[in-house]
Amino acid sequence: MLYRALKRAGKWCTLILYIIFAKGWIDMSYERDKISYMIGKRIKELRVEKKMSQEQLALGSGIHPAYLGRVERGEKCASVETIFKLSKGLNVPASTIIDFDEPISVSKEKTIKRIEHILSELTDEMAADLADIVEKIAKIYSKKK
Repeated sequence: MLYRALKRAGKWCTLILYIIFAKGWIDMSYERDKISYMIGKRIKELRVEKKMSQEQLALGSGIHPAYLGRVERGEKCASVETIFKLSKGLNVPASTIIDFDEPISVSKEKTIKRIEHILSELTDEMAADLADIVEKIAKIYSKKK
């Protein structure tokens, strides 16, 4: 009943918020913009982990690539329908996208692949600059050990 009413009103984001709050995944202090950002970040993390481009995921999910980009940046609040489409494209349960308490597994191998993916989209000069920055940060971390 609530689902139909919200759908007719075109308030998909409100429905997502209702589900998130009802499940107790996050408390009411989160604002709509923060939730949109968190969902977008989660989608991007899952996409990068699966080594997919935005275009591959968008086309595989039946949504426009530009819209996916706005969702990943938190500029748009993904509808329930969009979250389900993306979950199918990512081959994960929809709950994985909105369950912020469940960390995405982290490993050195996955981190290196994420960095390689980022570097592949940069010019040689930008990649070299980024490598310099990473080296400086690594030195700082090694001193903390």
